[in-house]
Amino acid sequence: MLTLGRLTAGAPPLLQWASRGDAPGDPGRVVERITRCGPDGPPVGERTERVLLVTSGDSTLEWVRLRAENAAGVVVCGEFDDPAEVPDCGLVPVLTPLVPGGPVRVAEALMGAQIAALQAEVRQVETYTDVAAHAMAEGKGPQGVLDWVSREAHAHVEVVDGYREQDWPAEVSRQTALLRELVRGREHGPVRGVGDGRYVEVWPVGVGPPHRLLIASRDEPWGGRGLFGLEQVAVMVAGLLREEEVTEREHRLHAAVQAARTSAFQYLMVGDVTSAGRAVEPLAPGLMAAGVVQVAVVEKAPGEEREAVAEEVEEALQWGRALTVLCPVDAAQLIVIWDGAQAPVQTVLEPVAEADPDRAVGVSGRGPLEHAARLYGAAAVSVEAARRTPGGVAVHDGRPPLAELLDSSARAWARELLAPLEWNLATAERQRLLEVCSAGIAMGAHGAGRLLGLHGDTVTARLDELTARVNLDRSLLGDRAKLDLAMRLADLPPPVPGVAPAGGVRQVLDHEGASHWGDGVLSGLPPRLLSALVTWVERELDPEATAEELGISTSTLGGWLREAGTFTHLPLRKDRPGAVHELLWALYTTGRIHPSTITGSEGEAQPAGPDGRGQGAVAGVGQPRTDTPHPARLYDYFLGGRTNYAADRIAAQQTVEATPTIAVMARENRAFMLRAVRHLAGQEGMRQFLDLGSGIPTEPNLHQVVQAEAPSARIVYVDEDPVVHAHAQALLAGSPLGRTAFLRADAADPSGILTSSEVLECLDLDQPVALSLVALLPFVTDDQTAHEMIRGFTGALAPGSFLTLSHLTGDFDPGGTEVVCRQYERLAGIRIKTRSHDEVAALLDGLELVDPGIVLVHRWRSDRSEDDLADDDVRVGSYGAVARIP
Repeated sequence: MLTLGRLTAGAPPLLQWASRGDAPGDPGRVVERITRCGPDGPPVGERTERVLLVTSGDSTLEWVRLRAENAAGVVVCGEFDDPAEVPDCGLVPVLTPLVPGGPVRVAEALMGAQIAALQAEVRQVETYTDVAAHAMAEGKGPQGVLDWVSREAHAHVEVVDGYREQDWPAEVSRQTALLRELVRGREHGPVRGVGDGRYVEVWPVGVGPPHRLLIASRDEPWGGRGLFGLEQVAVMVAGLLREEEVTEREHRLHAAVQAARTSAFQYLMVGDVTSAGRAVEPLAPGLMAAGVVQVAVVEKAPGEEREAVAEEVEEALQWGRALTVLCPVDAAQLIVIWDGAQAPVQTVLEPVAEADPDRAVGVSGRGPLEHAARLYGAAAVSVEAARRTPGGVAVHDGRPPLAELLDSSARAWARELLAPLEWNLATAERQRLLEVCSAGIAMGAHGAGRLLGLHGDTVTARLDELTARVNLDRSLLGDRAKLDLAMRLADLPPPVPGVAPAGGVRQVLDHEGASHWGDGVLSGLPPRLLSALVTWVERELDPEATAEELGISTSTLGGWLREAGTFTHLPLRKDRPGAVHELLWALYTTGRIHPSTITGSEGEAQPAGPDGRGQGAVAGVGQPRTDTPHPARLYDYFLGGRTNYAADRIAAQQTVEATPTIAVMARENRAFMLRAVRHLAGQEGMRQFLDLGSGIPTEPNLHQVVQAEAPSARIVYVDEDPVVHAHAQALLAGSPLGRTAFLRADAADPSGILTSSEVLECLDLDQPVALSLVALLPFVTDDQTAHEMIRGFTGALAPGSFLTLSHLTGDFDPGGTEVVCRQYERLAGIRIKTRSHDEVAALLDGLELVDPGIVLVHRWRSDRSEDDLADDDVRVGSYGAVARIP
């Protein structure tokens, strides 16, 4: 049970009372839900009872008395210099946060505390259950429980008959009227007060009225860090009198934990890994630190209780790091998010699938946690194949998404189609609209509603709105699929500047890679099923018309569609529109349906040019190759970025299979760089940054972190790679007060870089500059060249400049780092070199190391515990250091 007392007096406290000079009115006030609202308060009619409202500092709070008078409290993200400035909100207390940040950050911290309170409550209930079990075995009623609570809480605790007011203790005499309401069931409690110098808390006992009363009194307040769960005590006492009450309470607590798990999963599905981490860590310790994960979808057999299957899954996974969630989309499924560094999850779940031949388990490949939504989609479609696979387990075939096989003109077409959204929608509103519609397209309106906590009609309305805004007709299958394809393409890296959009959806799909993709989707389909799919699509998914034309019943058609789903790895149902659209594209790209089926309201597209593509393509525009892996895009993938393609992911997956720690190495290296530049900008006052070997921009970028500390900071990125250059030109955007530039140059040429126009126009080299060489020197395999490169920069930069450096090392896991080196050379044709601690120190000779010196990157000024850090020492594999140039 979360209370204001726990939030203001916990360890550490998250809130403080706005009127600091006054005693808090009710530290035991219960918080059931935390909600963020705007300056004008929550929407009219929204439930606010026992809700802690988080709002911005510019709110007048006039709305509190009007429509939030029963709220648990109001958190204002601002400061009150004078207690007299605190608005009078009646009985609703006003608090301010001790957590830095705005309403979003404060709300996230408070929700983390709520999850921790739920876990503590579960543990407390388990303790109470043990005590109650002993009391039941002894046959002495609730007195044993009451005696134990009295000792633990240093209090006097007793149960009295609700209608025998003469037996009520003197401490509650002032609350007689309120206690009568408790007895009659008109109030649910607790009633709190002070009487005869003792703090009193009263709870009703029993399922229905007339209630008995649990009365507890002691010499110190019940709120704050010392809060004792008297509500649970009342439940346990009632359980000894009526066992059904215990069962109900346990169900409620179990539901609360499941709700927390579902929230964590929902955060992952919309890409909010930070918020998901706060929710997941108490439920599945260590999972968020996993470099790679697998996702499995377990489908129960007909007639089984999903909760019973979940218990089997939990037992099978008990030794590993995993999170199990009851699927909010499909009531027959549960979802497992599994640390991919462990044994493959399919081997762990095989006994679960084999326990009943009607169960099915779909499993994804392995990938970064940031790609959890994509992995979930792969696992979900694999369930179709698992239903007809001996053993009931199927692993996704690794087929790359169609959108990633198309060229830049397709992405330019998608941006042009969706351009109206940018004309009249704010960024946040546009992003939310696309999130809801993406989920609606992938899993249908009602499935998306369950996933996102919305009504299905709301999702449908948002889909209608989006379709209308981009001038498409949602009643046409071709237009619905066209919108889906555009949204998938828009989610990829932006096209290289100067590329003209394709002339229409036909030109988008008239691509050799799309044809090969379509062949892969339809491979192995018997002619009977292929003919049925063509008819179904051409009849706009109308089952009656399709069945009539094929001369079969609608039930037979349904069976054929399920069978076809096994071959195509697609759930071919109208409530999974995204899968149906993929079928439509596969049929078109392999020449099995008429073009008018995909063009929708667009009509006939422009004829193809001489090269077989649309007339809109611009010849001669240079584009990075996407059919071969590239080191910069591999690194971007390991960081959870989106600037990577199918070839990169296949190569990355092979590297992950060989070295599961590779993603951890990349993420910790990146985190070190962000901590280092944040320190330099915030603590050392640096305002100029030169980043060598910058790689593909992956948010948060260096300039975003630096300019958050100092908006006027200036940054120059340097990289000689044309792939990096193309993406950087499209993705980089700095603060309007500062400046961000990109220079395509070789980092081994200090003189050329420091005399370039890009550097001279952006940086003042007479002033200190923060130089970054993060993860670059492993690609400089000659020691003399590496030394000369560093000295070329440090000798030319002004005194007081800094050098940030990280380097791959084999000191802790020589075998693992050797595998990484071999994989890079085999897949990308690039040699890399590890260096020891002494060799890294030699590179920094003559510079003044900033504490803590040369350490593993995850240990450089980290706020993690020593035990947590020690667990990752072997997996991190890179040294990091920051040094001052004298």
